[in-house]
Amino acid sequence: MPVHLPEREFRRIVDRAVEALPEGFRRYLSGLAIRVVDYPDDATMIDLGVRPPHYPFGLFTGPSIAEADGPRHDLPGAVEIYKRPLEEWCGTVEELRDQIERTLYHEIGHRLGFDEEDMPGELQGGAGLDVPRDAAAEAARHRRQAEHALRVADVLLREGANDWALGAALESAAYGMEAFLLARGVDPGEFSASSLEFLAARCADHDPWFEQAKRLDRHEQVDRGMGEEGMAPPCDRIRASDARDAALLAREIVRRAG
Repeated sequence: MPVHLPEREFRRIVDRAVEALPEGFRRYLSGLAIRVVDYPDDATMIDLGVRPPHYPFGLFTGPSIAEADGPRHDLPGAVEIYKRPLEEWCGTVEELRDQIERTLYHEIGHRLGFDEEDMPGELQGGAGLDVPRDAAAEAARHRRQAEHALRVADVLLREGANDWALGAALESAAYGMEAFLLARGVDPGEFSASSLEFLAARCADHDPWFEQAKRLDRHEQVDRGMGEEGMAPPCDRIRASDARDAALLAREIVRRAG
């Protein structure tokens, strides 16, 4: 189950993670604001090219050391730590502490001037994540989250909440395909924050069944927002058949991810 903490307790974990950073990193914190935010705003999601259920855990904004015009010991900038995506991802407080620390390392890596493509391995996906060593554990964690989201989708379907059920089913499918790829040793940098269509295509490289999962893209493109004035709300607009189809695909994805 996800972890949900009061904002003050979550902030305390972030502060302790900052205090625990090694001196080699702490020296670059001067002038850097570290904020806790529930979710990234819409503009940030658009800039990053991602959409729900994929959310970043953090974001660095500001000049890197290489771009700075002034003294390098006191750069402007900010790191946002996204509380709700981190809580939904982690199953225990210990996992949450670990992922917050990983996120801080990663975002400070951007302050040092690294892009996602050239980020050192020890900073990819967070602090010290060794993908070959941790792939099985990461795959299991993704699959657990996929199972949780699928159970939510089933409950929502029974209640007739088709719009919410569709969202939960798509979330389950995304985590399930990520678990499938991680279990096969695929570097998460190759598929992180990708569309369902792309994930299905990558999975199909290993199992032809996933060609069927590509129809999730049609469900992903459904507008689950309120839309323009006068448009029917999502609860009336989204069909039960679409939500059920997405849930059936997600169930088979989770099975194959195991």
